[in-house]
Amino acid sequence: MPHNISQIKAAIFDIGATLVTGPPVAPNKVIASLIDGATAADVSSVIMTTEIQSAEHACSILEKRFGRLSGEAVMAVCELWKSQSTAPEALGGAAETVLTIKNRGLKIGLLSDIWSPYYAGVERVLPEVVEASDAIVLSCRTGVRKPDTSNFRTAIDALGVEASEALMVGDTYTHDILPALELGMKAVWVLARPERESESIIRILNGEVPVPTITVASVGEVASLRILNVDMLTQERVG
Repeated sequence: MPHNISQIKAAIFDIGATLVTGPPVAPNKVIASLIDGATAADVSSVIMTTEIQSAEHACSILEKRFGRLSGEAVMAVCELWKSQSTAPEALGGAAETVLTIKNRGLKIGLLSDIWSPYYAGVERVLPEVVEASDAIVLSCRTGVRKPDTSNFRTAIDALGVEASEALMVGDTYTHDILPALELGMKAVWVLARPERESESIIRILNGEVPVPTITVASVGEVASLRILNVDMLTQERVG
C-alpha cells in the first residue's frame, strides 16, 4: 500500500553518520581513559548533555564530576576539543537533500545526540543546512539523549506539526528509527553502516520490532523518495 505522502509536513534529520561523518574517535572513550575510575558511559552522561563553551569549560565540568584532572589530562582534553571541532565532513548529498526538501515547502529539523565541539564542526561544514533548519534539538542543549523520546517531542512541537506529519531520518535503528515509530512518526533508516546495525536487522527480520517506513543506503537518496515528493503526488492525483 502506498504511503500517505500528503501527511508529511516536516523532515527531521539526525546529524552524525547521517548528514556528516561520525567522530573518528569516540570522545567519551578518550576522556574516560584519562580519568581514573571513569567509564565511557559516565563521561557521556556529562559531555553529551551539557552545553560546553570551550575546552577549558569542558575541563571545569569534568573536574566537578570526577575530581581534579592531571595536567596531562587537561592538555589531552584541549587537543581532543580542537580535533573534534574540525573532524566533521559533510556526507555526499547531505546539503542537497535537506535543501531540496526545504524548497518543497516542508519544515526541517535537526535532532542529535552530540557534544558542543562536534556541533561547531557541523556548523562549519553544513552552514546552509543549519540556516535552513526550523528547529534544532541537541542533547548538549536539552540535557536529554536518545532513545528518550522527549527530544523527538520537542522537535515536533517546535516545528508545529503532529507526529504523524513528521519524518525522522537517521542511521541508528535503536536511537533514531524505533523512538520515531513509537511516537507515530514515519522513519527513513539510512543504513550506511549495516555492520553496526546487525542486531537491529535481525530483530526486524524476526518481527520483534517495527519495520522502518523506508530504508536507504545513503542520505543522498532521501529527497527522491516518493513519500517526500509532493510533485509526484500531485501528478498521481491529476492522473
